Amino acid sequence: MTSSEKKPSLRVLLANPAFTRDLGDGLERYMLGAGMRYPMSLLKRTSDRPRYVMFPLFMAYAAAVLEQEGFAVRVIDGVPLNLREEEFLARVRETSPDVIFFEPNAAVIDDTLRLMKNVRETVPATLVLGGSHATYRAQRLIEDYAFVDYVVIGEYEISLLRLVECLRDGGSVAALRGIAYRDERGKAVLNERSEAIAPLDDLPIPARHLFPAYFETDMSVYRDGFNQHSPSFHMHTSRGCPFKCNFCDRIHVLFADNRQRFFSPGRVVKEMLHVKAAGAREIYFDDDNFTSNRAHVSALCDEIVRCKVDLPWSAMCDAIVLTPDLLKKMSAAGCIGIKFGLDSADTRVLHTINKPLKLENLERIVETAKALRIKTHASVVLGLSGETKETLHNTFAYACELDIDSIQFSLATPLPGTPMYRDLELAGDLTARGWADFDGANHTVVRYRDMSKQDIEAFMAQSHSKWVRAKCKDPNWLLRQARFTARGAKSRGLGGVWGRFQRALQLVRGDARVISHAGESVTTMRF
Repeated sequence: MTSSEKKPSLRVLLANPAFTRDLGDGLERYMLGAGMRYPMSLLKRTSDRPRYVMFPLFMAYAAAVLEQEGFAVRVIDGVPLNLREEEFLARVRETSPDVIFFEPNAAVIDDTLRLMKNVRETVPATLVLGGSHATYRAQRLIEDYAFVDYVVIGEYEISLLRLVECLRDGGSVAALRGIAYRDERGKAVLNERSEAIAPLDDLPIPARHLFPAYFETDMSVYRDGFNQHSPSFHMHTSRGCPFKCNFCDRIHVLFADNRQRFFSPGRVVKEMLHVKAAGAREIYFDDDNFTSNRAHVSALCDEIVRCKVDLPWSAMCDAIVLTPDLLKKMSAAGCIGIKFGLDSADTRVLHTINKPLKLENLERIVETAKALRIKTHASVVLGLSGETKETLHNTFAYACELDIDSIQFSLATPLPGTPMYRDLELAGDLTARGWADFDGANHTVVRYRDMSKQDIEAFMAQSHSKWVRAKCKDPNWLLRQARFTARGAKSRGLGGVWGRFQRALQLVRGDARVISHAGESVTTMRF
């Protein structure tokens, strides 16, 4: 093909707008958008940038796929930049995009739709939605919102590329897998879902050079307080999980199966060296389940050691399959931190949610991690299927006794398309007034038999402070935290260390008990 015959490129904008909930007195809750497994918000001062932001890896893969095929790609990730809506819209107009793609979760879908309507009034671009929530709600989104042109169903990187190519070439989307569109009668047509991307090595390295935005490309804005060095870069070594927890929309909606796929060890190490050259001081493997396949982890650790990567890393693991011996091998390959889902300490609840976790194995992993000086973090979900006031209190007590280093409490959020959502809907136990209520850090949308909405939300609001206060009574725990903070002091600087100290002090004082609505009181649920 001669240069005169080259197909015209399209300008594609990948957008992750920032949305907030004003609390008054200079405080607000900021919503975490693309890249999050579960919708949630965190508290901050209005003028501050967020202290915790996940890197939207799927969006970064999509950017790399599009860029590789010659499209002009720009990104606006407004969340880490604290970008207000007026400036966001001005930046969108400045880019003059032909296509704009959004990946909203349930808690921000209404905000996103309102913003898309405003965009449509001033920017003549094709507007596309993707991600788990859009996948499950594709028909309603197409039929109820005239400004939504397309929805990409399921895992979206390759399907989005095919759609953009089709728009460029003036073709018909009728034959495109993984696309929902509007026919001439205004009815939604949902094409067959695309096959899962395999092998994953076919995906290019995520286009981190485009993030967080075309006007600011400092990757250090993506922060996770668990990581011990800064900047910390997010990576995947796999997609999917062999387990089928009833609240996980990645497995039940986005991927629609539990077949786990893996990047090859060589491909992972290549990317580790790439981000190290780009300034990474730590890597966080944000897999759906990093340790569910021992052979994969073992081979990866061997390759990291063989190639002398010499870069510390942490990972989102499980305590189901992970063994002390495998953890020792991970440590020898540079692992300095592991996260895992405890979710509940009640065996009946674990059985109900289809999570085959044995608490005795979890305890062995925690003890091994301590001996290896690996930082441990557990996530606890309050109000899962089968939860009662008794199991809630027992899980909290267990989390306080477990000798872990940090914790995340959240409220069970039944996302559309998951078995948990289906069961609650059938039972008439969903209480949400709207999608904005699907905020796992702040609201429950579930009716419980022996707990009121106010009870469980108050429990959640106080949980982190109560847990930290309990841990501060243990001098060995305090010593470990000082050691972990010192480990990253060189890369974080004094400002970073001071910020972590202030955050800890805030938790001990109980300042995190503010909940979403300005002026709404917090009732106390006895612990």
